[in-house]
Amino acid sequence: MSTLTIELPRTISLEIQRRGISKERLEKVIIGFVEIYLQETKPTHLVSPVEWSDGAEFARRVIANNRELFEELARL
Repeated sequence: MSTLTIELPRTISLEIQRRGISKERLEKVIIGFVEIYLQETKPTHLVSPVEWSDGAEFARRVIANNRELFEELARL
């Protein structure tokens, strides 16, 4: 396993603390998002990599394809 350090904007960090989201839960969410990203951007995927150049479009598609996960995250 590799270690990655992510510096969050202060507003996000404060909101995570306010909601009491544990480090373990946050790690699971981030790992889940990366797994989704890797799955959605597989070279064999029907969508060409050029279509993923727009970060907002990628985020919309990830959320649309994983609505249940993001609804759970919103409840945290």
